[in-house]
Amino acid sequence: MENTIFYENITQYKGFQHFIPIVLLVIIIIFIVVLIIGIIHAVKYTSIAIKDNEVIIKSFLYGRKIPIKDIQINETRTINLNQESDYNISFRTNGISLTNFHSGWMKLRNGQKALVFLTNKENVLFMPVKDFIVLFSMEKVEEFIRKLKE
Repeated sequence: MENTIFYENITQYKGFQHFIPIVLLVIIIIFIVVLIIGIIHAVKYTSIAIKDNEVIIKSFLYGRKIPIKDIQINETRTINLNQESDYNISFRTNGISLTNFHSGWMKLRNGQKALVFLTNKENVLFMPVKDFIVLFSMEKVEEFIRKLKE
């Protein structure tokens, strides 16, 4: 066996610098936790409403207010994405895509830009707006369209 003649640990910084990686790691972990909580919240509490001449979509990151005057009401209808594949998502441009939940900006197979809130492909509100299409899974699509026209 050899005898150790000299041994020394790495020199430690005297200031705050050695905490920077730890602080960055904690910030990243907090960001990821907040993002996961937000996605879970969006899955449960995304909603659509008509109020004060606006369609209001509440969602974690992609909610917005759309003036009714910007909506092409006569083209708004119920669609089944299993039958009308042109309106299926081609790829996500800025959004969240999980197995049964899609939220955010997507490009459709027909090349159009869409703001998507989908949990079910069979009963979907198709609502064209000036610059994009809104696809929103909901149970009472016909009632929503009737209220939109009033």
